[in-house]
Amino acid sequence: MVAAMMLVAALAAAANTPKAEVRNVRIASPKIVVSRAHAGSDAIVTGQIRVDMSFARPTARKPVLKLACLCEAGGALSVHTIFLDRPRTTEGMRRSEIMAAFKRAGVEIPFAERAAAYADPATFTPHLAEVAKKTFTAAVYGTADVDRGFFRLGRSETLPRVLLYRIEIWQNGVRVATYESSRAGLGPYDIPADWHVWKKHPQKFTYADIR
Repeated sequence: MVAAMMLVAALAAAANTPKAEVRNVRIASPKIVVSRAHAGSDAIVTGQIRVDMSFARPTARKPVLKLACLCEAGGALSVHTIFLDRPRTTEGMRRSEIMAAFKRAGVEIPFAERAAAYADPATFTPHLAEVAKKTFTAAVYGTADVDRGFFRLGRSETLPRVLLYRIEIWQNGVRVATYESSRAGLGPYDIPADWHVWKKHPQKFTYADIR
């Protein structure tokens, strides 16, 4: 009897485990840089990211690209994160869009837990709408325009640097691909492996709020 109950529980857990609807995901050698349109303007983190993926069906829940950058400006280290759900743009998802997805799915997020939910694609991507696969089969996120970057780092005499960047593709609650830039030469910074997790190391980094 106990064994049967354990089997039922295991089957129920397996049925509720998120499953990706995309496959063969490839992030093609992206390059993320800091630029400045002209003297005295804000420093901007910019670049283009190409993602190729295939789908089993003509439609699937919308994939989301998470970009996290560890930046250095004036000796201070900061982590910036953006979620991109539309190719050919640097405009990330906003909190209001994520909250709308929860509401459509009938999921109530307590106020105290909302900030963490906004920052966790495992939590919100299962509730996104379905989209046509043709938009995402060969998707390019970002732009070559130095005036339209992913993040603004403000103004400083010296140009800030991107020390590390990490790209994750999430779909239906599952991380289906990851790319992280090289750590060569970054040993003295003692950067933890999970530096990209939102507000995980407040003693080492400042964190820009998710929009």
